[in-house]
Amino acid sequence: MFDTVVIRTNELCLKGGNRAFFENRLLEDARGRLRDIPGLKYRRDQGKIVIQRDGVLNDDETAAIRTALSTVFGIGNWSFAAGCAKDLDVVAQTTARALADRQGSFKIESRREDKSYPLESIQLSQEIAKRLLPLVPHLTVDVHEPDTTITVSVLKDGMRVQAGREEGLGGLPAGSAGRLACLLSGGIDSPVAAWRMMRRGCRAVLVHCHSYPYVSDASIQKVRRLAERLAEFQGETLLYLVPISEAQQAIVAKAPEPLRVVLYRRFMLRAAEEIARRNKAHGTVTGDSVGQVASQTLENLRAVSAVATLPIHRPLVANDKEETVAIAKRIGTYATSIEAQDDCCSLFMPRAPELRATAEECAAAEELYDVPGLLRAALEKAEKVEFRRRK
Repeated sequence: MFDTVVIRTNELCLKGGNRAFFENRLLEDARGRLRDIPGLKYRRDQGKIVIQRDGVLNDDETAAIRTALSTVFGIGNWSFAAGCAKDLDVVAQTTARALADRQGSFKIESRREDKSYPLESIQLSQEIAKRLLPLVPHLTVDVHEPDTTITVSVLKDGMRVQAGREEGLGGLPAGSAGRLACLLSGGIDSPVAAWRMMRRGCRAVLVHCHSYPYVSDASIQKVRRLAERLAEFQGETLLYLVPISEAQQAIVAKAPEPLRVVLYRRFMLRAAEEIARRNKAHGTVTGDSVGQVASQTLENLRAVSAVATLPIHRPLVANDKEETVAIAKRIGTYATSIEAQDDCCSLFMPRAPELRATAEECAAAEELYDVPGLLRAALEKAEKVEFRRRK
């Protein structure tokens, strides 16, 4: 019965003179995802985005819209709606159809966008309810904590009945805040870190450092699947696969054993920064959380950060593991992330990793091998893969 989708934003209304830029980004993202549904018309309307068609959406189209909008950043919530004439009996019948498959209780909220309409909002809700109740005997009215809220909007050219609200992802529209290079390990944390920055409008360029062929390519295959999933949220996504096993061999051969993991991470950060520059990105992203593993003590994080020349963003820095796992399950990366595999940091692991490395001792260790040459060689061999959102 629905012919309209009403999308509402949260923080976009606070953008002042830049509001149109963000709303247009959101509109274009939604339009791109729904391009296979014919006859849709899009418009911005007083802080909302309204998608409308002359003719009712069928069940498959409704399901496709629900799936598409569930991965669009910038949406606070949204509703399916149906247009009808300014006739209260017709409004009641339309509302009854909207409630046909609902259970429990409901309430009606009325809004007069057309202020010339003769009834006040409360009066209008009461008149609609009076006509509606005989049509929905399986439901009860609860104006305080209803299971479903029906919103009736009085427009210039008719009425619009909205059936409940579906929660969006919030945040800012994809790509509205510039690029960042995101280190992606294949574990639970780093895909969530990338996703959280995407949700703030950042376009993530993904960087995976691997030790193939000294370990299996399982981490590469995992990261490909994770990149494919993240592309569902931001659209076109670049993944760089950077081989660092030669650098690791040099570190193992010449550097103090306890520093190995910290030195690996300094090397990976340098690689991510170079890829960031090549893609005109404004910084890097890691999945670090303070104290979660040995390399993430405050001292080791400082030692790794010392090589940075671009800002490092750590969106999970204060998360505990359960918080991050909950997000991973919500966004659909968890099942892939927990698949067992050897990653680059597990290669040549020290027997007792250093917990309190300093930047000075790491820099001294790096004097023993050719960091610039190894970095240049790794980046020359890097593979670039592009992912697009599935239709």
